[in-house]
Amino acid sequence: MAHLVRAQSSARRFTQLARRAYSVKADVSFDELKQSIHGVGHRPYLLVDVREPNEVAEGKVPTAVNIPLGSVAAAFALPSNEFKAKYGVDRPSADEDTIFYCRSGKRSQNAVDQVEKVDPSLAIRNYRGSWLNYSENALGNKPLK
Repeated sequence: MAHLVRAQSSARRFTQLARRAYSVKADVSFDELKQSIHGVGHRPYLLVDVREPNEVAEGKVPTAVNIPLGSVAAAFALPSNEFKAKYGVDRPSADEDTIFYCRSGKRSQNAVDQVEKVDPSLAIRNYRGSWLNYSENALGNKPLK
């Protein structure tokens, strides 16, 4: 009996690790993000800006929804109907990419780490270049020194 319990526990752990390895994909590049925004991407996506609202007021990537970093884990723990009511978009599913960005990439990686723990079934990605990269490439803004 003890062997069966250990085998079931090991199988569950393996399944969790396999899901996590599958769900976390490579970082998103500017070109890939641009394709998704313009509808030529290969998968549906949700783009999440984890900056504070005062930062977002200075500009954001088109199609992004703002969920500040301090609210990310709680937001992705919400049931789908509550997520939609609060943020105005459908809660992402495992069939679409959930892409996080911030100003420079550090907070968005933190968001990725948080959401991996809350819902490991999601295909979570980080736009590591984030707002600084997007504003330079898409808007011609030079980075601040």
